[in-house]
Amino acid sequence: MSDFMRNQPEPWWESGQSPRLYTDRVDRWELTPRELKRLLDEEQDVVVVDVREPWEAQLAPFEGSLHIPMGELDYRADEELDRDTEVVLVCHHGARSMDAAVTLWSLGFERVCYLAGGIDRWADVIDPSLTRY
Repeated sequence: MSDFMRNQPEPWWESGQSPRLYTDRVDRWELTPRELKRLLDEEQDVVVVDVREPWEAQLAPFEGSLHIPMGELDYRADEELDRDTEVVLVCHHGARSMDAAVTLWSLGFERVCYLAGGIDRWADVIDPSLTRY
């Protein structure tokens, strides 16, 4: 093992520490498609952020979402997201949005969760008119 690797902090999944250690105010990790649909139908104070690549967002758009690709989230979040509004992150299947949640938590955002199963599960459960890929 190189000196560089020996000096790196242990990843959170190996250390047993939650990436949510940055805050004690996060109530939940994920929302199901039905829970998100209810929040949107009730016009709750929530913003949906689509962290997929532009081609994916064009192929299967999440109507009404703010599109910030995962690679741009860390430098666009402070200017485009309100820390007092719940942020729901969406990707294809949920993995990228989990990573995006960790990014936002590390930036000090506390009201962050992700859509379980991503846009694919949303299309299956809520909106079958969406293109599945």
